[in-house]
Amino acid sequence: MSSTRSYDFGALVPGVGVFGGVRRFIEVGNELTRRGHRYTLYHSTGEPPDWIPYAGETRPLDALAGASHDVLITNDPTLFGRFRDTPAPLKLFYFAGKRIANERNIVRSDWTIVANSENMHRYLRRRYRIDADRAVGGINLETFRPRDVSRDDDVFRIATFGRTSRRSKGVPIVLRAVERFARQFEKRGGTMRARSAQLVLFDHVGAGHEADPSKNFRCDVSSEWHLNLSQPDLARLYASCDLFINAEKRGGWANTVIEAMACGVPVVCTRSGTLDVAFHDRTAWVARFRHPWFLKRGMDAIAYDPQRAARLRNRALERVQRFSWPSVVDQLLEVIDRRFTPC
Repeated sequence: MSSTRSYDFGALVPGVGVFGGVRRFIEVGNELTRRGHRYTLYHSTGEPPDWIPYAGETRPLDALAGASHDVLITNDPTLFGRFRDTPAPLKLFYFAGKRIANERNIVRSDWTIVANSENMHRYLRRRYRIDADRAVGGINLETFRPRDVSRDDDVFRIATFGRTSRRSKGVPIVLRAVERFARQFEKRGGTMRARSAQLVLFDHVGAGHEADPSKNFRCDVSSEWHLNLSQPDLARLYASCDLFINAEKRGGWANTVIEAMACGVPVVCTRSGTLDVAFHDRTAWVARFRHPWFLKRGMDAIAYDPQRAARLRNRALERVQRFSWPSVVDQLLEVIDRRFTPC
């Protein structure tokens, strides 16, 4: 789908480090720029991101004074004042998380409210009785894809996002589930292929998230940490694992779940941020409750049933194809074409 006109976008984010929803605004900016739109990413210091390719412009937030754009877009409530006070014919607030600061003021503004997932759309409808526009996704399918990687075939590798500083990510719940699984796995003699279990954790340490989660980390299962991986290296890490597990709550779009699926890894997860892609025992094992026992049931179901693991993997791979960044931009431009009124 192509827009009938060219737009000048200004996107506001607090920074361009590897955290939060900044990936969405970088990938959307790349696709909009490829289609001939102008796209300027404003953040605190104004330098371009160094961890992911970016084709648009960057400027410091202070440069918003006197700036002129057709469309302003953000998803960060900490930038509420700057977003409110910068004039533009159309303003889009892209909801990616629940119970954020200034939430009530945002949904009752005259801005266009966009949901990044079915989870967020249902939340906004239930809590505020608004029917938000949708721009659901996304995933970079060129980077995150199945690939052949070398691996230890005697080990059943379980990957998870190791952001221990964020309780909503549920890392302690995952640890308890994996510890229970590993004890039973080894008592049962593993599987026909693997004899022991290993937990594989990854995170990024940098501006906006300075704490090293691997320090003082305790786990009764063999574990390994990977910090500050490039995007291709992260994709290779997913592909080296037998299972990905996620115990998030209050999420909008669960990036790591979708990335693992796109890399061909069977997934055990909660419903948080996954309603668009995770359908129980069809594309993933969706835990009924956010509890170690229910997560372990899913791990057992995948580890001891290779046919189920293959079925979930293949159906998930098929499902995620519809959530590429070009698809997200198609949805955004449809909203903008419908709502944009030049000054």
